[in-house]
Amino acid sequence: MNISALVKLILGIILVVIVAILAFLFVGWPSKTEGVTYGMTFSRPYAEELGLDADAALATALDDVGIRRFRLSAYWKLLEPVEGKWDFTTLDKDIAAIGARNGKVVLAVGDKLPRWPECWGPDWYKKLDRTDQRAKTLRYIETVVERYRDNPTIAAWQVENEPHFNYGDCPAPDYLFIQQETEFVHGLDPTRPIQTTDSGELSSWLTLGVFVDRLGISVYRVVRNPMLGNLNIHYWFLPPYIYKRKAILARPFGVKDVYVSEFQMEPWSNKSLEETPVADQLSSMNLKQMQANFSFAERMGFKEVDFWGIEWWEWMKEKQDHPEFIQAAKEFWATHQP
Repeated sequence: MNISALVKLILGIILVVIVAILAFLFVGWPSKTEGVTYGMTFSRPYAEELGLDADAALATALDDVGIRRFRLSAYWKLLEPVEGKWDFTTLDKDIAAIGARNGKVVLAVGDKLPRWPECWGPDWYKKLDRTDQRAKTLRYIETVVERYRDNPTIAAWQVENEPHFNYGDCPAPDYLFIQQETEFVHGLDPTRPIQTTDSGELSSWLTLGVFVDRLGISVYRVVRNPMLGNLNIHYWFLPPYIYKRKAILARPFGVKDVYVSEFQMEPWSNKSLEETPVADQLSSMNLKQMQANFSFAERMGFKEVDFWGIEWWEWMKEKQDHPEFIQAAKEFWATHQP
């Protein structure tokens, strides 16, 4: 066989493999997944930023909507605003409120955590050199884990939040340190799974998924690129099962388990929502889109799906006279209890 024929053979094999992978990812029929546990991320500082009573917002999520699975964040900036002076008052209260209703919490620790500014290191920490920052980060993680590891409400630990995804007021990701963080948390509490998160659409999952017991992924259906202004980009071409099949392809590379940690249920805006006209918000997240997202989540094939946007639902009801989102959530959880 001459070189030209060999090259054609190799290219042909590559083409067949690519076509086979694309067919595996995109071809099929999305069936409803039974026995799914649905949860929410709840961010107290974000609720307060929207002008809500955070205690009342969490109570609404628990008692009116009926949610029993939450992701909370141990925001370092709020827990230790002054070095050595800790205040766990509100985090203790939120975990206790969820535990009192027999709920469960995935508690996120680390510098990069859900909600803007994404990285939540205290101001005093930002003045340190990188070596001291790492040491202080581990000390903060140790303080949080030791405080809550005997609490039965804690179901799992999340270490950092989408550190691979370049977003927020954050330094470049340090993968060796992320691995060190996950091993450190596992050493502090070997009884619970350790997880981190990654972009569902914009990552292969292989960089972070190999560090942890479980990988949470974000799922966004309507997004905007700042360079395109207010143009909504719909991921209509991605079927529900593509994420599960991507997880199957990632498994041989060391990604053990995948679930949905952040399913979009609020508008995407290039500005804060308080600065975004409600009509603009409703162009990317309205009742029809919300119900379509619920339907999409039901057909993804994952056993755990956590939504994102409870604060916005409540803000729309309390501040904007749009109660339909909270009502739709109540109806969904009423028929989707674990």
